[in-house]
Amino acid sequence: MVINETVTFSVTGDDGVDYTNEAVFYVNQSEISGATYAFNGEGSYSVYASYLGVNSNTLDFEVIGASERVVLIDHTKALRNQTVTFSMVDSEGNDATSEATFYVNDTAITGNTYATATTGTYSVYARYEIAGSTFDTENKSFEIFVPVRKVVIEDYTGTWCGFCPSVAAAIIDAHAQTDDISVVAIHETANSNPDPFHFPQVQLLKDAFGVTGLPAARINRTTNWNNPYEVSDVTALAGEPTNLSIAIRSQVSGSSLSADVRVLYEEGSQPGDKLVLYLVENGLIYQQTNYYDTDPTSPYYNMGNPIPDFEHNEVLRLSLTDIFGDEISSTPAFGAYSASFTISLPSDYVVENLELVAMVVSADNTARNSQHAPVNSDKGYE
Repeated sequence: MVINETVTFSVTGDDGVDYTNEAVFYVNQSEISGATYAFNGEGSYSVYASYLGVNSNTLDFEVIGASERVVLIDHTKALRNQTVTFSMVDSEGNDATSEATFYVNDTAITGNTYATATTGTYSVYARYEIAGSTFDTENKSFEIFVPVRKVVIEDYTGTWCGFCPSVAAAIIDAHAQTDDISVVAIHETANSNPDPFHFPQVQLLKDAFGVTGLPAARINRTTNWNNPYEVSDVTALAGEPTNLSIAIRSQVSGSSLSADVRVLYEEGSQPGDKLVLYLVENGLIYQQTNYYDTDPTSPYYNMGNPIPDFEHNEVLRLSLTDIFGDEISSTPAFGAYSASFTISLPSDYVVENLELVAMVVSADNTARNSQHAPVNSDKGYE
């Protein structure tokens, strides 16, 4: 696409109906007015539309000068040994790959594909000729990576549970030591002790994972995290290399939340793999019963019993999938599984405090890897 060119977008639904006039368009995550846009600067652009909270597919554009060529990369973030394919197009979008010699890290390659087991950031450009003169495109970068494990911590808790702050304190310590954790706090109302954050399906989860009393914590869904909740039990697993990665993109429009989740497999999916997607909320203020008020070794010493205005974080609000996960269809090595979700948000949820937690679990419900991201964000593979 040529710089300063104006493009008109349109949206057609699965039913064949044109929804252009009702849709809102976003260029590089920013809302635009109407369905036309003038690309007045060189660079990369992504465009999608939203209609009643449902997001369309995303279109990617490269804007260049009228006489220039540009390199396109099919995977700007690729797994080790995954084939990355390059192409070259002119300003009108015509394929000019056959005219190019591609250079990766300044070394010419044969053909237009590249694969390596060595992780890191690489650069690529194309060399081509016009009327006997030699030109080089701008450099583009791509990354070869190995996925890292994000450990799932599930905290079965209640605002009425006096021993439950011990798990909350351990989670705070875990957050301080690693970013590679995804936390879900699952609240339960007791018979005579209501919890305003009660998760309606908590009993199903407790039955499945052998939770008989509170506090209780699980690592990667199926491993008990026992008192005294040593953070090393978590950090020993967090950040370790693994063989799948998860990306999350979400958008809130009005009261509607739409989310797209992608799972990239290095070795292909396993029979029984499932995708779990939870919505959690931070910054919920409510008193917390505290049996550690007289314990000088506790971070909650002399904070009261109950602790007033206690901040409850990562509280499970909704499950966008079945609580035990939706089946992942057979996905080959280096293939990506994707799923889209749309829900209506209750009016008392604070959008700025909402996060999505996605996990891929195996047939026995053990979490293989996870990802978490605030809503209204685009979090790629890691």
